[in-house]
Amino acid sequence: MAGKVTQKGDTIYLNIGQRWFKYNERSLLGSGAMGTVYKGYDCNSGEPVAIKRVMDRYANNPEIRYRAHQEADLMFRHPNLVEMLGCCEIAPDRGPIFIVSNYVNGENIDQFINTHVRALPNVEKRICELFLPVLDALSYIHQKGIIHMDIKPSNIMMEQGKNVRLMDLGIANISDTVNTATSGMMGTPKYAAPEQFSDSEKGPQLTAATDIYEAGVTLYELITMHNPFSASSVMEARELHRELILEKKPMMSEAVYQVIRKATAIYPSDRFQNAGQMKMALKEALAAPEPSSNTLLYWIIGLLGALAIILLILFLL
Repeated sequence: MAGKVTQKGDTIYLNIGQRWFKYNERSLLGSGAMGTVYKGYDCNSGEPVAIKRVMDRYANNPEIRYRAHQEADLMFRHPNLVEMLGCCEIAPDRGPIFIVSNYVNGENIDQFINTHVRALPNVEKRICELFLPVLDALSYIHQKGIIHMDIKPSNIMMEQGKNVRLMDLGIANISDTVNTATSGMMGTPKYAAPEQFSDSEKGPQLTAATDIYEAGVTLYELITMHNPFSASSVMEARELHRELILEKKPMMSEAVYQVIRKATAIYPSDRFQNAGQMKMALKEALAAPEPSSNTLLYWIIGLLGALAIILLILFLL
């Protein structure tokens, strides 16, 4: 639902239904591609909320306004998503738009991992287990017909070190109703799937597999601390995504690497077709036993023995 906006001094008041919220522009939480987020409060209860103001240069775009209302109307109840409370605007067709949601007290998942997880044993397993709730959230929104289109570490929050929440459905696409051609490439280039760079006049043809690709790149970065698609321009990123195969890093197990490889396949049909499939494959990868040092030693001894026999036969000939 949409409400009205008023301002008194440095404080901005937002009315949604029977509730009033307020914030001060000095209470900045962060900025993203589409807007700026402030910490605000429910005027009655005093409970903190997050208030996103869509950047003015986007707010007058009808497609962006539609998406802002769409985000505010996503009244989902899921432990790994953020509850939306509504939106406000000064006028229905122009001017600022404010989106209000519950406040998440925490830090980005990559910051949490680097601070609390990176130095622990079995770090890959711990990171993958933290990532499983992200796949739960994706599975939920995909079942509702929603494609997120911007999965990345900064859009995943660790709430008080206990609960993972997928953030920022601001550019999410209701797959049956929204045409992305009018607003160009959606997402963050170094996480985006190849089809998000589509040259088609109809715009990108995006599916749940698009989010799977972004989830794969995100998980790869969380484990390795390296984004494989770093690029200085969208055009450069486009070519990288079409050609680059993820390199297996030493800290990655073969089983987890293969899950990420499948998630980031160039063609959507070659990826996991839904988040549930990826979650199941990741859990199986975590349960797969790694070759022990003794097994590896026996394998090397066996190989050397076979080579010795071959050399002996050649010598006798």
